[in-house]
Amino acid sequence: MQTNASIPSLLVVDDDPLILQVMKLCLPEPDYRVYTAENAIDGQALFIKHAPDAVLLDIQMAAQSGLAALHEFRELDPRVPVILMTGHGTAETAISAMSGGAFEYITKPFEPDDILPLIDSAIETSRMARLPTILPGERTLKNVDSADGEKVLGQCPAMVEVFRSIGRVAAREVAVLVLGETGTGKEVVARAIYQHSQRHDQVFNAINCAAIPENLLESELFGHEKGAFTGADQRRIGKFEVCNGGTLFLDEIGDMTPLMQTKMLRVLQEKEFERVGGSKPIKTDVRIIAATNRDLDAAMADGSFRSDLYYRLNEYTIILPPLRDRGDDVPMMTEFFFRTFAQQLGKDFLSISPETMQLLTSHSWPGNVRELQGVVKQTLLKASGPVIVPAFLPVGFGETKIATGPNGQTRQSWEVDLATEVQRLLESGSHSISDEVHDQVDRVLLEGVLKSTAGNISESATRLGISRPTLRNRIRHLGIDTTQS
Repeated sequence: MQTNASIPSLLVVDDDPLILQVMKLCLPEPDYRVYTAENAIDGQALFIKHAPDAVLLDIQMAAQSGLAALHEFRELDPRVPVILMTGHGTAETAISAMSGGAFEYITKPFEPDDILPLIDSAIETSRMARLPTILPGERTLKNVDSADGEKVLGQCPAMVEVFRSIGRVAAREVAVLVLGETGTGKEVVARAIYQHSQRHDQVFNAINCAAIPENLLESELFGHEKGAFTGADQRRIGKFEVCNGGTLFLDEIGDMTPLMQTKMLRVLQEKEFERVGGSKPIKTDVRIIAATNRDLDAAMADGSFRSDLYYRLNEYTIILPPLRDRGDDVPMMTEFFFRTFAQQLGKDFLSISPETMQLLTSHSWPGNVRELQGVVKQTLLKASGPVIVPAFLPVGFGETKIATGPNGQTRQSWEVDLATEVQRLLESGSHSISDEVHDQVDRVLLEGVLKSTAGNISESATRLGISRPTLRNRIRHLGIDTTQS
């Protein structure tokens, strides 16, 4: 059971009752809350009353055009993403409107599989911009809507220095580089910097540079002109244009290809770019916060990352410590997450038994804070009482299955299986071993989780500790049939 604050909400404004009905069917309660209006005036009233996470807005309406409504929604809160719906022949109008701040557009008629990923992406973007990030000692932030939000936890010296660094740099107009292992909370730090900045009331967008192929990443960042490449049947507005005046979070910047690094360096130096296939320079004023789990010193040494781009991004650096090095933070964070997620999931929680706490605090947490959150959620879903005992922990937690490796050494059985598969791919001459292995692991993982949740995307994303857009993208990439889950 989710609390009202955690349920994704969407406002749909269209004078076609069929569209309103279809969207309610596609986004059923309790996973979503959908508000509908048949005209822009009613839509604005609902926007003010409910503060939705995102808006789906038709351009052509009788009483007032969607373009005028877009301007008014942007005046009310520019952080709320607006997706435009456009009929045939009006795509150029929608694209022009995107220059004025629309999140994306879609052409009618459309299929649910076309619109749902856009909606999930818009909701996730809204969450990142508007969910308060509370630092220790704060009750609220001047630029957020309430004191309820995601708290950045920690008392160890390394985390105290992180909090100080956020305070030092947030209000300064400099690029920030956030370094740390996967799952340490780089996105949360990026949002805290944004919410304390002078741009807190403007657009905040995030892109995972490792999750998008190079040709698509270039279009995603800079946009493209019609006919720029095969399939480019309309002009596209990129994030540097949409985020003008706001903040852009570039996650996994260390995985950016050399060509994209060159293009990124130019936009940081010149404050301008060109759409793919275009020749007209477009000025942009975007603050960059970048993050990576890679060792950039080693990457520069081996030539895979440009040193001049590093120095442009590294006007200020914040280093997040791994959870295993945070000492007494682990028990405090564990207690906090159990109380927080118990409320969100509608589960009873009283205390953690000493035996359970011992198992949790002695774990090495290779997945860091993200892994801890996932274990807490799984434990709560399995728990049948208010006291958390070891039996409620995920199956296999803290256990090591031992097997003998090729040279007689002891290794975990799953590691042996994985090593065997890697060897098979090497012998086959494959040149995409990393992608193939990750796809195989993801398929087993996603199919298992989807089966356990009967195909529920929201619950599966929660169990996995990833966003709904990321889960939908992986399902689509792997061709997983969710109807069989």
